[in-house]
Amino acid sequence: MWYDEDFYSEPSEFDMQIEEFKESLSKSVKKEYLEEMEKLRKENQALREVKKNFEQIKREYENKKHKLEIAVRDAENKAKRMRAEEIMENYKVFFWRQSFEYKYGPKCDKCDKNRQIEVSLPSGRKVNDDCECRKTQAKVAVPERMVRYELADRQGKIVAWYKSCGKEGERYYCIDYASTVYADSAIVEPGTSFDALLKKESREILFQSREECMAYCEYLNEINQVPYDAVYKCNGERYTEKEE
Repeated sequence: MWYDEDFYSEPSEFDMQIEEFKESLSKSVKKEYLEEMEKLRKENQALREVKKNFEQIKREYENKKHKLEIAVRDAENKAKRMRAEEIMENYKVFFWRQSFEYKYGPKCDKCDKNRQIEVSLPSGRKVNDDCECRKTQAKVAVPERMVRYELADRQGKIVAWYKSCGKEGERYYCIDYASTVYADSAIVEPGTSFDALLKKESREILFQSREECMAYCEYLNEINQVPYDAVYKCNGERYTEKEE
């Protein structure tokens, strides 16, 4: 039986269209694949850059964090030093307050150490009587040293209390709340008029130096007309500056 071999060997138009479609599809898929691969490559490169930059950013962050922590600690320490300096400046260990002592004029040579003389009564009994020189007793304003015995932080405000520490070698420190002074409202600013201080109780006044307190005492002694020679103890010894 005869048949045309070319009929079977030559592709038909349909076959050719199929092949063209397959080739076109292959090229399309290959192109999409290549584009997707390129896209992934670029994304991967970008991610490597991000990772690289992230590590750099992380190191910079840690470095800045460390510097910030140091700065915060320095600021806290500076604030503490400033606060301590403020406390030490405003609330010194010692202040001075005006107090009173009984002093005498010069002692005569007729009486004993208590300024008394022995007299005989009509009955013959002997008794001690005050000598005339004892009558020179005067109430004299004198400086009194006050020592800080308590500091407290009350709602962010430093407060301090002071009490008398007396003359050196004569008194021991003791906590007696009734005799304490709250410093905040008692400290006298330099240049304050002494006339204005007369309106306050002496226990409510604290001077920052002995010299300021002494000047106020001299002012009080002058207006109270205290004799200038009232500088002796009962036994006739003269008060020294250290004892006043």
